[in-house]
Amino acid sequence: MNRYRWSLIGCFFIGSALLAQADEIRTLTGKSITGSLDKITDKEITLKDGANSVATPMAQVIELNLRPGQSAPSVSPYFEVVLVDDSLLRCTKIVYAAKDVKLTLTSGITVQVPLSALVSVLRDAGNEALRKQWVRLLKAKTLDDRIFVAPGGDLNSVPGSLGAIDEEKQSIKFRPAVGKELDLEFAKLQGLQFLRVQVPSEQAICKIIDTDGNQLVASKLVGDASQVHLVTPFGAKVSVETKLLAKIDFNFGKLTFLSDLDMKATESGFLGGFTSFRKDANLDGNPIILADKKYDKGLSMYAGTELEFNLGGKYKEFK
Repeated sequence: MNRYRWSLIGCFFIGSALLAQADEIRTLTGKSITGSLDKITDKEITLKDGANSVATPMAQVIELNLRPGQSAPSVSPYFEVVLVDDSLLRCTKIVYAAKDVKLTLTSGITVQVPLSALVSVLRDAGNEALRKQWVRLLKAKTLDDRIFVAPGGDLNSVPGSLGAIDEEKQSIKFRPAVGKELDLEFAKLQGLQFLRVQVPSEQAICKIIDTDGNQLVASKLVGDASQVHLVTPFGAKVSVETKLLAKIDFNFGKLTFLSDLDMKATESGFLGGFTSFRKDANLDGNPIILADKKYDKGLSMYAGTELEFNLGGKYKEFK
């Protein structure tokens, strides 16, 4: 009897594991297609379900889910790097050269990008106190490059002009707004920010998200169950093992809910410090229900609340 029970339990867990590993395509129409990833081309994504293959046109794909991921890196400390195409990368190692930068992501992926694609770098980005100071300082717009130092734990920015890189010394020339030019080692900087005015030459089609939450934007993408090959909007070529990817987000202006976007809310004094809105819930935190119909997505707001969204020119229609 005990042997029979254990056989049932064993089958249950094996079945659960197989179900959990299914890849999933979500489409514009809300349809969900599951199976195992076969291939990705510029025109379609094909999943296999046993002996059957199902191809979904790329124009209909919102996202491809491959496996569970996490929003924070699995290792610490790490650098946080932002690129001109809005890629967000957490790195264990950065090697600077005269014209490019080699990034080793926390998931093990290696990416080499042009120096001209680099917008900002923050060392020890997992330090919450440091991050709050970083976010506050970045809100102050400037027409200069900036370096960031943290004497005694207090982050300070210094405006100026970043120049040539010494690959051997891993240092960079910096001319402050006031004073002589300096040769600064990257290891002694808490962060740096380049003033970038150019835009990527190619239009983005997707964002690949690895198991550590790193987000790398692509303008071209092909692949299969073992590897995906992508080209970034600024021309860098990257190959990634598919097993390191959690999701590929193709929702660039196809269909986006406002509750999935970052927003800025005005403060409502009469609420006494309480939040003036909720995402994907009513104001009590319960499901949104209108005329007896439940809605999984939406925004609930108190009267007088104003929400501001930066759409970045990616959308054509509002419904």
